[in-house]
Amino acid sequence: MARGLIIEGISGSGKTAVLNALLHLQQGQEDRPPSQLVLTEYHTQRVLERKEQEGTLKPGDHLALLEELVAFLEGLELRRRERGWPREIPAEADFSFLLERFHLTHVFRFPYMTWEMVRPLDRRLKKLNATLVLLTVQAEVLEKRLFSRRHPCWLKYLHRYGSTPAAIVGAFLERQKLAVELAARSLLPVIAVDTSDKTPAETAGIIQARLLSTQ
Repeated sequence: MARGLIIEGISGSGKTAVLNALLHLQQGQEDRPPSQLVLTEYHTQRVLERKEQEGTLKPGDHLALLEELVAFLEGLELRRRERGWPREIPAEADFSFLLERFHLTHVFRFPYMTWEMVRPLDRRLKKLNATLVLLTVQAEVLEKRLFSRRHPCWLKYLHRYGSTPAAIVGAFLERQKLAVELAARSLLPVIAVDTSDKTPAETAGIIQARLLSTQ
């Protein structure tokens, strides 16, 4: 099974809810690794928001954050293997990781970022046995999800992308189209799920079933 999962998708695709559903589902698995690193979007991308708001965010900031996180995962794997076990590495020493938003988000959300910038990181994630989960959503459902949140800051954020709901949804769908294209360029195995007519639990079940089918 995959060592790690990277959950990608535009706002409204259900990333956070699916992440929580996956964690709930994994609680009942006896063979899950005892150590698991879970990082939400607040640690994988949103820590850069202050620089974004100040207009000082640059490609180097994105790459430094991604490099830091991938290097940490690589360090865990290296130490695990270099421990010098007398026989095979015991299951108790295994670990997994679950990341919400990662290198695809840093490209499809920011026009100045390119796939070539993150391609080396994609290769390293492949060596870490990561699988990419791409969540998508249809236009009519996306509009309902985006505008179901009534917080003034959120609504102000949405109107950066257009003056009408149709324009805003269109902008997000263009971003989703790019995410799909980037997933096709990735070396990672991809599990794509349209969440439009599915609950988070149903989506998590589909992801888990596809992972098990590749064992």
